[in-house]
Amino acid sequence: MSEPLRPGDVWLADLNPVIGSEQAGRRPVLIVSGPLHLALPHAVVFAVPITSRDRGLRHQIPITSQSSGLSKLPSFTRPEDTRAVAYQRLDHRLGAVTPGELAAVRRILRAFLDV
Repeated sequence: MSEPLRPGDVWLADLNPVIGSEQAGRRPVLIVSGPLHLALPHAVVFAVPITSRDRGLRHQIPITSQSSGLSKLPSFTRPEDTRAVAYQRLDHRLGAVTPGELAAVRRILRAFLDV
């Protein structure tokens, strides 16, 4: 990985292998780690998978920004499938979401984690 990671970046990641109903495959993910977490020397990032399928779920925040680099817009975050991802799973940066889109996803994560 040659580029530094930043909150709000969208990267193509290989999420295989998985267990159970975890989100699988090579797919875009949204980096939701904050700067403090990204500064740690552990080479793991918190990532939210992104899908192009609209399931009509209110907690799946739509990504509509061209700057995201996503080929299908709108696409939808899957915060229920947030996971720690090793840097080795990240292939390349696609783009970045808007600050408002990142904030909306983080609001859902705070609600899910009750923090």
